[in-house]
Amino acid sequence: MELRHLRYFIAVAEEGSLLTAAQRRLHTSQPSLSRQIRDLEFEVGVKLLERQARGVALTTAGRIFLDHARLALLQVGAAIDGARRAEQPGKLILAMGFLAGQEVVWLPHVLRILREEAPDAEITLCSQSSPELALGLMRGKLDVAFLRPERQTVGLSFKVLAKEPLIAVLPADHRLTSRKKMRPQDLASQIYVSSSRTSPVLESVIQHYASSVGITLKAGYEGENLPSAMSLVTSTGGVTLIGGGFNRSMQHLESACAYTARNRRMNRVSLAPKPHGEMMARLR
Repeated sequence: MELRHLRYFIAVAEEGSLLTAAQRRLHTSQPSLSRQIRDLEFEVGVKLLERQARGVALTTAGRIFLDHARLALLQVGAAIDGARRAEQPGKLILAMGFLAGQEVVWLPHVLRILREEAPDAEITLCSQSSPELALGLMRGKLDVAFLRPERQTVGLSFKVLAKEPLIAVLPADHRLTSRKKMRPQDLASQIYVSSSRTSPVLESVIQHYASSVGITLKAGYEGENLPSAMSLVTSTGGVTLIGGGFNRSMQHLESACAYTARNRRMNRVSLAPKPHGEMMARLR
């Protein structure tokens, strides 16, 4: 058994599809990935995945194996990073991650504190989606991150730093933008653009809120990230929901991006009442 078998298995388990895992995560062919999974099952001696009409599902043995496989990869990653850092024992190196779009909110405060308390520290920064940041923490690639409370994490602790309202984002020429505030029920008939793949916790908060106010938000389109969701909003005339913390960063996004669909600009309208999500700092 090799580490790549574990990586392949985890990707398939998380995507729920051999084809999706092969194309989006592993950049390989589905037949090749299927062979790797069969080899892994032969090595383990039990069936880990159940093939279904639409994708695959974990068997009972597969669910147990998944937890151990994740932990094994985390330990390997931590061992590699520990060995590399041992080459510079006297130097403080701090790897920090930010939820993409949130750097403008948190980075100035963080740098001010570090200049005062650790002026000689070497700092590395990255901007990623919340699930990617959680994975980076678990693998030992990051020391601290500003993200949302991701599920299925191991060995992480967190502290709530801020709560943010949900903000509806829609094209500036949309009929609802004439209102300073809108009712949640106004969204029920709109084209909803989701970004659940890179923002699963936020999407869970959105759906819980929608259920609590008696509406259904079914994704007509799904963006891979915030910028692609914005592009879909402009091109479809739909609406998406984001955390209020992105409000400031969107000002930069609007000036930097060229929205081609009928030259639409974005508009933001606060929901009333305001549901809240949480911004978390996860620590190893």
